[in-house]
Amino acid sequence: MRWVLYKDDIFTPANIKALTIEEAVKAGLPIARKILGVVNRYCLYEGGGEVVIEYWRDKNAAVKLIYADDPARALMRYYNAERAGLVMCTSVNNKDKTRRI
Repeated sequence: MRWVLYKDDIFTPANIKALTIEEAVKAGLPIARKILGVVNRYCLYEGGGEVVIEYWRDKNAAVKLIYADDPARALMRYYNAERAGLVMCTSVNNKDKTRRI
């Protein structure tokens, strides 16, 4: 399995090293912040050995980090789980974020 980033209907390989979901969430935050600027929350789906972490900026912009052999299929499973109310979302503390000007 491999990690990929999904944004604007494009899958891009991601260099994520994580042994736990918590490590994956933390490793993905800087990537999501680079793309979105600020991350307010993330949503998590885990099933069948696949993981989808969706990072959100407000309610309008999101980027997903996917761990799967078939990222497109994992994404469809994520959307199905989301509709069924099986996706857990958590707020992100942005106080530790350093801003570049």
